[in-house]
Amino acid sequence: MEERFFPIGRVIKPHGVKGKIKIEYFGEDPARFSLYEEIFIEAPEGGLKPYHVLEAIPKPSGLLLRLKGIERREEVEFLKGKEIFIRRKALPDLEEGEYYWIDLLGIRIEVQEGRTIGELKAIFPTKANDVFVVKGRRREIFLPATEEVIQSIDLERRVMKVVRMEGLWENGDEV
Repeated sequence: MEERFFPIGRVIKPHGVKGKIKIEYFGEDPARFSLYEEIFIEAPEGGLKPYHVLEAIPKPSGLLLRLKGIERREEVEFLKGKEIFIRRKALPDLEEGEYYWIDLLGIRIEVQEGRTIGELKAIFPTKANDVFVVKGRRREIFLPATEEVIQSIDLERRVMKVVRMEGLWENGDEV
């Protein structure tokens, strides 16, 4: 079985002269980064290189990392712009009804009657709720990720059932 990796951040730049790394963390809670003992960073020659996390310091503008084996600013320079990953199995378990975005992307969106309206292509947060961007047959459809719209999610079958709400899509959008 192929091991899956999950992107959690990006290297921004070196911080100081002792090999600390400033990163952009993709998660909501920077303190959660300290749960990860091992991360993987894109290697210049391709593939992913493992690193042991010695310290993760939340800052208002991102996170500062100290990694085993990186002790000088020059060692960080070649990492700038590279994505940071963790093993998929290292992600914390979620509560019932919660999902990681990466697991939802690409899922087929169906109405209760079984007709397909498209595939989930993107998700973006708003203050009220997340919005699912569905690539439909004729156009993009924006669905609010609320209990009123999302009826069920079956990750094994890769299907999300949604309730038709007036104005979100038309009959011609369904296949």
